[in-house]
Amino acid sequence: MACLRIKVNNTWQDIRSDEGTPAIDIIRGELGLMATKEGCREGDCGACAVLIGEYAAGQLRYLAVPSCLLALGELKGKHLITLEGLIEGTSGGLTPVMRAFLDENASQCGFCTPGFIIALTSWLAEPRLLDLAGALRAIDGNLCRCTGYAAIRRAVRRLIEQFKDLPLEPEARLNALVNAQVLPPSVREFADEASTQVLLNSNNDKENPELTPKQRMTSPGFVILGGGTDYYVKNPEPNDGFSPFLIRMRPEFKEINYLDENGQRWLEIGAAVTVREFFASELIRQEVPGIEQFETMFASTLIRNLATIGGNIVNASPVADITAMLLALNASIVIASQIQEGFDLSLTRTCKLEEFFLGYKAIDLKPTEVIKAIRIPSCNDPTARKFSFEKASKRKNLDIAAVNTAISFRIEEQRFKDVHISLGGVAPTPTVNKAAMELLEGSSCPVSDGKIMAELAKRVASSAEASVRPISDVRGSEEYRRRMVYRLMLAHFVRIFEDSGVAEELFP
Repeated sequence: MACLRIKVNNTWQDIRSDEGTPAIDIIRGELGLMATKEGCREGDCGACAVLIGEYAAGQLRYLAVPSCLLALGELKGKHLITLEGLIEGTSGGLTPVMRAFLDENASQCGFCTPGFIIALTSWLAEPRLLDLAGALRAIDGNLCRCTGYAAIRRAVRRLIEQFKDLPLEPEARLNALVNAQVLPPSVREFADEASTQVLLNSNNDKENPELTPKQRMTSPGFVILGGGTDYYVKNPEPNDGFSPFLIRMRPEFKEINYLDENGQRWLEIGAAVTVREFFASELIRQEVPGIEQFETMFASTLIRNLATIGGNIVNASPVADITAMLLALNASIVIASQIQEGFDLSLTRTCKLEEFFLGYKAIDLKPTEVIKAIRIPSCNDPTARKFSFEKASKRKNLDIAAVNTAISFRIEEQRFKDVHISLGGVAPTPTVNKAAMELLEGSSCPVSDGKIMAELAKRVASSAEASVRPISDVRGSEEYRRRMVYRLMLAHFVRIFEDSGVAEELFP
């Protein structure tokens, strides 16, 4: 059991609990903040969303996350805001977001409403221009069981008009939202207190010692936890004493930087980088132009704010979306080894991502090891890299794929070079499709001739389809999966070469 110092709404509190306790249990059970609702307890409904304030890259930011999948230890030194905290200091007990919901009758039974209010407040706090598409992305993980979506859209449009002139500079935006009573005064207080609280937390740890890293890592059931978005779905009520190694609390696991090693330039992405941070990174967007368009194909905004890149890999799902993308980018992983008092991040080994998966849910990772980072080989000219990701699922968004696939290549002297193709959902592990890769590698790239390009696309798609042996399960039959491999491979060509006329040739 640890003593965690957390700013809860407008008060710093010392909370004694296991670091691995789901935050929702403390929020509701010990703190008595009942506006945070317990719904699905799998991060799918958004009813339990809370606002978390923390410094990232030197800037204070507030993001909405599902508290049912959040380890309590991740709140240490941070600012937790629930619906009760939002109304502190407001006139009439309503924030402008709440007022918009009330005036537009956007709340019916009210069970989902706190989560919507939290998610839209987080959206307003992001330093970007407001539009309807952005607002709908912000609430894509919130479900209204009374089907009040038309009224919610009206409320959102009111907010866009009301706050269209918000400043884009992060600090100025937060101050403007505090002045407008969208955010409580405790946001300003936290900004002033945060550096002091870091010291208080350090002293607090010395006065209330918990398990040492060695004791923790050698204890039965030791768990290394990324975002918790997979772990807590399977383990919603962890045993007493659950104290995982929280990599999101370790700055050394959250960096994104270029490095040069053995004559190769890499873009190294820390294992604790969240999915949201991955797609938002200017370095990643520079290295893989256009990758940001695929962000909304991964879960919901609430989950993307919490899920980590390393966690998506070690979960070892055969249809993990981020893993599929990284396989197509020819990624490697950097694995750090445990030493007496922790993990030695200088004592590492590397492993090709495609070789990391040994079988269904089996990975090349010892109990004494942790993924430190993921490396993508850098292109001399990133603008020459072409990348596409496709998936087939029962729902367009917020669903696990039946089949997914990604492709990456360069066009050099009008030929395909450095081709990598991944397939998920067609084997016990995520795979690269050697047959299709070999067929495309070195082939002529007739971008000006849609007919020839269409024939090439069909040959590549047929090769990929013929080389897989999927199984049938609840998400799709063997025949369905094989046909989707073919169709999704064609979709890559249509997406990447949309101006070549290939779509018209493939689908006249």
